[in-house]
Amino acid sequence: MRTTTLLLHARGLAASVPLALSLGCAAQEPEAAQEPTFWQDVAPITSSKCAACHQEGGLAPFRLDDYTSAKARAGAIDDAVQGGHMPPFLVAHDGSCGDFKDEATLTAEELDIIHRWATGARAEGTRAGAPPAPPVPTLEGGVDYMTPPIAPVADPENPLAAHDEWRCFQVDPGIDADRFITGYQVTPGVRSIVHHLTLYRVAPSEASLVEGKTNQDLMTELDDASPDRPGWECFGGPADGLPFQPVFGWAPGQDVVEFPGRTGAPVTTKDHFVVQVHYNLHDHAGAAAEDSTRVRLRYEDTVERRAVFIGDDGFLTSLFEPDGPDTLPPGQQNAATTWSRTREELALDPALPPIEVLGVMPHMHERGRTFELRVASGTQESCIARVDDWDVHWQGVYWYRTPPLLDPSSSIKVTCSFDTRDAEAPALPGWGTQNEMCNANILVALPMTP
Repeated sequence: MRTTTLLLHARGLAASVPLALSLGCAAQEPEAAQEPTFWQDVAPITSSKCAACHQEGGLAPFRLDDYTSAKARAGAIDDAVQGGHMPPFLVAHDGSCGDFKDEATLTAEELDIIHRWATGARAEGTRAGAPPAPPVPTLEGGVDYMTPPIAPVADPENPLAAHDEWRCFQVDPGIDADRFITGYQVTPGVRSIVHHLTLYRVAPSEASLVEGKTNQDLMTELDDASPDRPGWECFGGPADGLPFQPVFGWAPGQDVVEFPGRTGAPVTTKDHFVVQVHYNLHDHAGAAAEDSTRVRLRYEDTVERRAVFIGDDGFLTSLFEPDGPDTLPPGQQNAATTWSRTREELALDPALPPIEVLGVMPHMHERGRTFELRVASGTQESCIARVDDWDVHWQGVYWYRTPPLLDPSSSIKVTCSFDTRDAEAPALPGWGTQNEMCNANILVALPMTP
């Protein structure tokens, strides 16, 4: 019985007496919380929010659809979820900086169940009736493209990528009508060395920026320059003189990605793809292995709006400025850099009305600590994405529940901080994972062209 307090006033003094006792009832002790078990209490949580990655064939390194595996790591699991590191969702999603779709986030009740199980008896319970693990995420209805097998090789003399190779491969999409990409899934052949992948589209028959050469002429020359190896070296973009349009970027931690809001990235019958793969060979198992990465694309005939991927990095592009690159001072826990761009500098038509930002994908390297993306419009400035604890192994595309707007007067400002305490000299921006980036990638929705 729930007890409430009855206040008795006598002789100007207040005395409190439990109502249950005043009615002649015996006080009851609250019931002890039942000890949670794995199959009855924890497995329903991990099945819905963790096991898509934590299962055989998933992205994560161990299973959470198995009692023995989960019990052995119970302490680490509890630390990870209570600290907000798992399930991985790097951008702040408490409403303080952007309004994101975050349905995979654990609730307070779920966190409590995991904590009581991990710090208690870690009982197994009865498996009967427990939910099965979800299927390994797969982009249904997709078309697969494979990069050619290659054993990447780094150039230790390159100060901007001493432990890395960036390689580009031309791929014919083989479509017989103009289509729209509405989803993708990238599956590296050797996960430990594939640092990121970018898909570009190029029209081979059109004129390149090199006089007298088509885009195909240029790509053929680049490919032929290393006849014993497929593709060509391509730090930064696919090639100087080659007009291209980025379609999407992928990094470790992503699995199936589907564009929201009935949007899609256009691909025409004139287009080929250039698949750019960044191989990181620094202290990684499998560094001498041969990789062939799968890119699965889902096409649709019609969409309501075009999805356009925009990536920029003012820290990296400082390499090409006349007064030399920006650098990060060594020996600091929070060495920061900031850059900005107007909407027009992002190559967005100033004649367009306010543009919706559908999603954001921050990108830094191994020294990255924090990231913040702000939008200024007139005298108003607001934070639309913030990462307080960067993890290079779990990078995602984060979709907005309420898309921010870029109006014609808008500009973006990006600030990144890095831990340079291990650096003996100023850290350079660059393409290698031992260099750094402060890269903001956004996906915007544009109207269909006539």
